Amino acid sequence: MATLSWLMEWSVENVCEAFFSYFGENQHVRLPSTPVIPVDDPKVPLLHTCLHRFKGTLGGRERHRTCFSPRCIIASGDEDLIDRFRIDATFHRLTEILGSWSHGYYFKEEAIGLLFSLLTEVDFWMADETGPCGPCIGFFHDCSDNNDGVDSVRNITNAKLVEICRLVFVEFDRQADGVLEPFQAKHVLTRINLECLAAILQKKESHYDLDVYAYVIRQVYSRTGKGFKDYTGKVGAVDTNGVDTTYRLVADHMRMIAVTNAPGSQLGLGNEGREYFLKCADKQAVKYGYQVLKINEEDYDMMSSSMHRCK
Repeated sequence: MATLSWLMEWSVENVCEAFFSYFGENQHVRLPSTPVIPVDDPKVPLLHTCLHRFKGTLGGRERHRTCFSPRCIIASGDEDLIDRFRIDATFHRLTEILGSWSHGYYFKEEAIGLLFSLLTEVDFWMADETGPCGPCIGFFHDCSDNNDGVDSVRNITNAKLVEICRLVFVEFDRQADGVLEPFQAKHVLTRINLECLAAILQKKESHYDLDVYAYVIRQVYSRTGKGFKDYTGKVGAVDTNGVDTTYRLVADHMRMIAVTNAPGSQLGLGNEGREYFLKCADKQAVKYGYQVLKINEEDYDMMSSSMHRCK
């Protein structure tokens, strides 16, 4: 990794640029980011995997190498979503993925070598019940004190075992009857969770201690009611009054809203589909922000405008 030695500090931006520099040196063309609304794919409410951008092109014989960094939204409808923010300082609905594609070029051996040199678990990956699928390999970083290796905890939810990235070998098109039809050409998708990798390089246990959240949390703090303290990073039972949990929820929400208002997306609040998800998310953020941090609705509008300009 001598090509990355010039990076003295692993800011999120530096992690992203190092990724593109590495894959650029390996003949991958950098693609621009896309809106969080999938293009020409009404079945997908919001962009949430690297595959959706390309899945309509996989059946042909095209040959090219690309790398990209889409922002993805996890459209979760869980009623207990607030509990995720309470117990998990790495959870957020908006995430950025560092991805690369090999369309018809190299396959498993070279893809694993490329990813391993930049930084094993097997299962079978699918985007939906039908469509592109294939074997995948995950790369994990063990932050725990457990010396037994990944095998001992791979089927257990463990915040100390962080999946940094995943390779998906897309070679089949699953039909409605379950038959796996081989594609004419084999494809490889590499995806790296930007926040997870940056947190490891910055030696942060919480994603909300990353540099990209510093400005957002300052904005939230500036709108809290009288007497509130700044974010202290408490997680779980030690966050007795729920203040830090609400900081995470509101900060995540503000970044997500900024992205959905970016050019090409322009999502509003509504009663169906994507708009309904954002309406529920906005309602939840306003509710907890007001009840816990005493932020009023006008201040949310000010923060949204500020975040949009920042983007």
